[in-house]
Amino acid sequence: MGRERITAVAVPKWGLSMTEGTVKAWLVEEGDAVESGDELLDLETEKAVGQVEAFATGILRRQLAGEGDTLPIGGLLGLIADPDVSDEEIDAFIAERRAGGG
Repeated sequence: MGRERITAVAVPKWGLSMTEGTVKAWLVEEGDAVESGDELLDLETEKAVGQVEAFATGILRRQLAGEGDTLPIGGLLGLIADPDVSDEEIDAFIAERRAGGG
């Protein structure tokens, strides 16, 4: 199964008082190749706007939050995966993550 080749892009915790972040703009599109350290999106918090970076190399397979969406810390923004990971595996990963399974 390809779940070990799927990396969640989640709302990071940038400060002690931060509880959520709002997507300002995606800097890459679904289907784009990304490398670890690439800036993926602008995220606004109560105090600042910063860039969420990729923590894996692969393809941005899904954008799960759109411009203006506000998510809590750890909220699922998108997914990076190897190109050979099936859509079914991606869907299962999302369902498991949203159900609280990691």
